[in-house]
Amino acid sequence: TYKVVLLGELGVGKTSLFRRLKDNTFDEYQTATTGIDSCTKVVKVDGETVMLSIWDTAGVERFRTLTRNYYRNAHAAVFVYSMSEASSLHYLAQWIRDTESFAPNATRMLVGNKSDQESLGEIDENTAHSFATAHKFELHYKTSCKTNEGIGEAFSKLAHALHRPDSLQSELRRPAAQGSDDIVNISDSNNTSNPSSCKC
Repeated sequence: TYKVVLLGELGVGKTSLFRRLKDNTFDEYQTATTGIDSCTKVVKVDGETVMLSIWDTAGVERFRTLTRNYYRNAHAAVFVYSMSEASSLHYLAQWIRDTESFAPNATRMLVGNKSDQESLGEIDENTAHSFATAHKFELHYKTSCKTNEGIGEAFSKLAHALHRPDSLQSELRRPAAQGSDDIVNISDSNNTSNPSSCKC
């Protein structure tokens, strides 16, 4: 099992992404919860079963109180920004620093979420790609929780990168829009969170 943590500012859609991964649902009015939520995603890698234990900050990030425990034993960190809000990309710098301190060996994937709002023009692909290159991200994808664009492909590639490190090319992966059939199942989540009225 590979531990994967979701990171990023409040409002970029991390909980919506988590819900897509957990039970393939989307709620446009999704509210955040306070605490840590996790689920297990089963992915096929070259015919082998690979389990991703995905952890969501569930609103705690607004207090900047994530500790070493959240990052502990993380094999991968998924940095999420909103394609409709430029500041959410630049604010990832702090999350990158935290990860370098608490999980320096984690595989890093950059996810531009809300690609269905890409036409708003807040962040173009070149800007995001330059950011990913500058910060040495191994993987970079764009996703939409609303349309389910790119999510399957992104996490399938992440599973391949974790389970088959030699398959991870030194060249940065370009964003992808197609889904993947490699993701086959999700188990029950372990939810230790409390409801909050804050919108995710």
